[in-house]
Amino acid sequence: MWVRNAWYVAGWLPEFAPGAIHARTIIDQPLALYRTADGGLAALEDRCCHRFAPLSMGRLEGDDLRCMYHGLKFAPDGRCIEIPGQVLIPQSACVRRYPVTVRGGWVWVWMGEAAADPTAVPPSLALDDPDYRLKAGHLDYAAHYLLIDDNLLDLSHLSFAHEKTLGLDMPQWADERPRMLTLERGLRVQRWITDHTPRGFLKKQVGERADVWNSYDFVFPGVFLQRTSFYPAGTARQSGGQEPDRPPLFHRIDEQAVTPVSARASRYFYAAGARASDIEADRLDRLFAVTETAFGEDKALIEGQQKLIDLEPERRMLPTSLDAGPTRFRRLVEDLLVSDGAPPAGVRSASP
Repeated sequence: MWVRNAWYVAGWLPEFAPGAIHARTIIDQPLALYRTADGGLAALEDRCCHRFAPLSMGRLEGDDLRCMYHGLKFAPDGRCIEIPGQVLIPQSACVRRYPVTVRGGWVWVWMGEAAADPTAVPPSLALDDPDYRLKAGHLDYAAHYLLIDDNLLDLSHLSFAHEKTLGLDMPQWADERPRMLTLERGLRVQRWITDHTPRGFLKKQVGERADVWNSYDFVFPGVFLQRTSFYPAGTARQSGGQEPDRPPLFHRIDEQAVTPVSARASRYFYAAGARASDIEADRLDRLFAVTETAFGEDKALIEGQQKLIDLEPERRMLPTSLDAGPTRFRRLVEDLLVSDGAPPAGVRSASP
């Protein structure tokens, strides 16, 4: 079951080149997206109302999309405006139009029946923001999106799954429990990692020892907006365990979004970088390469996890104190399903 009244990421804005039709699937619904002459985006159901041919296999004619099976032409609002050989166009000759907006670097699509609220789109950075240097990519997972969400809501796995990449020399990820605050449709997760030993260019930039403040917002369906700030050792104690009120020595940015495609397919968008004043292009390349290696580690584990879940779907996982974030978020998803009128069965379970 899917939560329909929500914004989902369809892709990075640069993916949607003018003059092309881009096929996407979100929560089992096929979409055809394209740029209009004014630079906006149209998102239509990728299914012609005549013989159900994919509109993404059609052609653009100005701001209109023509199905290349029998020639029906549709306006950006989904209305059929031409049927070859037929003057009368019935009102039922239309396809669904989905609200679409751009915020930060992502194109968002509203999949629900309720009126879309543009202010409900989570804030994120544009990839060309001059104050930051960021690189971006995406991965396709053969797994349910909630397993990826679980992974992002429990960063204790960094100490083990990423012991040679993102979790290098940082056993505190597994040992320290974060503070969690409730957000609308999500959670804010915060913690200090103290007495960290930086490596590489970070060692030159922040010193032999550092305290690291990590804070991220995680909102439905899987939008992860993280800031990781490096401070002189002792800052955590001086701040009383709270968020520091001073600028960091180094400020890292990680922004990610999980989009469910189907019950066993998800697309994972990610960007990583830092303040422009903190990192040069060559160092950004190295930071991003380590990040992508770590995401490959996640993908291998989560896809393996999905295969084992599917062998015995009714088998229950053993919960531990590490599962607080995933458990709270799954309860939130269950509440969203109920508000959408869908049965919530299976969401609280560890098995999607």
